[in-house]
Amino acid sequence: MSISINQIVNANVYTNGVSQMGRANEVKIPDIEFETIEHKGLGLHGAIGLPAGTNAIEAEINWDSFYPEVRALLLNPYKNTQLMIRSNLQVFDSRGLAAEEPMVTIMNVSASKIGGTGHKNKENSEFADTVNVYSIKQTVAGKELLFIDVLANIYRVNGQDILQKYRTNIGQ
Repeated sequence: MSISINQIVNANVYTNGVSQMGRANEVKIPDIEFETIEHKGLGLHGAIGLPAGTNAIEAEINWDSFYPEVRALLLNPYKNTQLMIRSNLQVFDSRGLAAEEPMVTIMNVSASKIGGTGHKNKENSEFADTVNVYSIKQTVAGKELLFIDVLANIYRVNGQDILQKYRTNIGQ
């Protein structure tokens, strides 16, 4: 049986549905880091970390130059912006390229740190921004892989609602 190898080698960034093709050098889709509470009790040989939610989520984007319309969107930390990253997931096996699937990440974000820039002779200025992520949805080939909406207490993995019972228990 042949193994398959996946790779993503490019993407396009959209702000509020508007393509920013060729304007971003790099996008760092956020790490999902889980908050844990240490538990140690009588009779346990060691301590364990029990899940208690997710930590604050941040994404990063590096722009290859100054774009006033993008800056205007991101400079207001009181108004959220939708960032969408569309990429091409390639699947290779022993025959070569076996499949290509769309991978789409949509984030509802607000400004956390809007980067300044340095100027150098005969070099383009770049701008690095960090944004707070309030919700993130990631799909591959149209199938939901991850959906987190912090303010609505939603956390789904592969379409399974992990917090359904929690929301019921707290009366939400």
